[in-house]
Amino acid sequence: MDKIKEILQNLPDSPGVYLMKDKTGKIIYVGKAKILKNRVRQYFQNTEEKDPKTRALVSKIHNIETIITKTEAEALILENTLIKLHKPRYNILLKDDKTYPYICVAVQDPFPGIFITRLIKKDGARYFGAYTKLSDARKTIELLRRIFPIRTCKRNINSDKPQRPCLYYHIKLCSAPCAGKIDKAGYDEIVKEACRFLEGKHEDIVDSLKEKMQKASDEMDFEKAASIRDKIRSLQNVTAKQLVLSTKMEDRDLCALVRDEINSIVVVLFVRGGKLMGKYTSILEQTYDLSDGDVMEIFTTQFYGNGREVPPEILLTHEPSDREMLEQWLRNIRGRSVRLHVPLMGDKKHQIDLAVKNAKEEYEKYKSSYLAGSRNVNAALEKLAHYLNTEVPPHRIEAYDISNIGSSGMVAGMVVFVDGKAATGQYRKFKIKNVDNQNDYASMQEVLYRRLKRLKEESSDRSFGERPDLILVDGGMGHYHAAKEVIDELDLNIPVLGMAKDDRHKTSSLVSDSIDVDLKEEPALISLIALIQGEAHRYAITFHRKTRQKAQRKSLLDNIPGIGPQRKKALLKEFGSVKRIREADEKDLCRVEGINEKLAKEVKRVLENGW
Repeated sequence: MDKIKEILQNLPDSPGVYLMKDKTGKIIYVGKAKILKNRVRQYFQNTEEKDPKTRALVSKIHNIETIITKTEAEALILENTLIKLHKPRYNILLKDDKTYPYICVAVQDPFPGIFITRLIKKDGARYFGAYTKLSDARKTIELLRRIFPIRTCKRNINSDKPQRPCLYYHIKLCSAPCAGKIDKAGYDEIVKEACRFLEGKHEDIVDSLKEKMQKASDEMDFEKAASIRDKIRSLQNVTAKQLVLSTKMEDRDLCALVRDEINSIVVVLFVRGGKLMGKYTSILEQTYDLSDGDVMEIFTTQFYGNGREVPPEILLTHEPSDREMLEQWLRNIRGRSVRLHVPLMGDKKHQIDLAVKNAKEEYEKYKSSYLAGSRNVNAALEKLAHYLNTEVPPHRIEAYDISNIGSSGMVAGMVVFVDGKAATGQYRKFKIKNVDNQNDYASMQEVLYRRLKRLKEESSDRSFGERPDLILVDGGMGHYHAAKEVIDELDLNIPVLGMAKDDRHKTSSLVSDSIDVDLKEEPALISLIALIQGEAHRYAITFHRKTRQKAQRKSLLDNIPGIGPQRKKALLKEFGSVKRIREADEKDLCRVEGINEKLAKEVKRVLENGW
């Protein structure tokens, strides 16, 4: 520690990068700082208040090296390079949920070729994508070559030594620069147009092709004009199938962040020429100690610092921690200005909402696949067994959540997890019958009493007849005690825990009289508990929403003798609303099928008097 104290006393008062090393000399963390002296010292101040990951990092630091830079933007570039080089254990690393295919145009070569790759290199080539499916990338190249015959082979081309053209030349999918069938200037023009196609600038290409077609037609070269016409039709067929997000033909990326208590997912939608061109999904694990702005900054630096195309505008769901510095860094990469923007309204807000929808879908897939791994599930269940002090992990877990708005329409949901996996066929819904006011504790007790009484009666219903190994209730100590009273009253020895949330309404702990588990220190367990709690909440609130909608569909028409579902439907179909039925006279009502004069009088009386 004396060595660390000496290092801290001599830290430079300037921007730069710091490298933290363990006792073996291995780099375990790389960070950047506006002022190195202030940032690095923060790690060693009030360490007992730091999150578990930071405490673990600090305990392993045996040496710290610093590299001074001129600006914070330079520090960001260096930090990103060093993270990719060393992959430090305690840094957040961008991880694809899969390796996406890209289309590469090797523009650095004299006669560029086109091919599919899953690895982006800083080799001067141009990369387009990512494509969610390999087949999509292949189809794109296939279509592109019919319009712009660019080569896919890896032949060494020497203009002085022409080679025999391959089959692709004869079927018009390659212009055969290897055989001297096209000069370099002509081939460069094809490559340029192919890149514009991949950029999504289809309208510009169509306009250019129309000019060429007209010129060929004026010169009486009708065969060439017909060939160009066919290319135009192929392009127009492609653009007709693409989702148009903007009619202003902008190029931008849409970056949406969705996260849980432990991990984060960012989905990027690529918009080129106003059209949606592709999607990319990335995962950042163990981000629980970071703010939304920090996560977005880490994602942006690692994503765009990897040789990907930087558009003039990037829409985000969350403001990065240092937006101005990021914009400057992106400007250096692109060579022109780049705008980072969090839209709050208008067309851009609609676009980013689409990205959020995709991110939520990818998050659900990731959450399910993460927990589907038996290793992760078993680790979580073993942790539960440890805290419950039981010899075997809980086989059947039941979780309960109350949903209400005021005192009306109070409902509850019961979800069941068997060996850590949702058993949706055993979920059950409850309408609160005996609680007149908004009392979640009393409602929870009613639900548990009804459910556990069926257990004691040995119900034939599988969901109620099987004994739970653990009961989880949504809430803290208050809900735990409410549930425990019912379990004790029925003389059942079933463990129960409360699932408490923090100020951000995120799953934070499991509590009982003898247990208080800070889930942020149990990454394997929090993923399972967050899934169970989220599922219980979703199930309860969905049932509550349906119940509320059903109640809202009821009207004064239901109180009128002689007005059943069919006549009610006929009246509403004719007049559109109860208000317009009330305003109609008896003659108008009698024109509705099934409504006679006597019934029309009754309808008017009830609607006008309310009884």
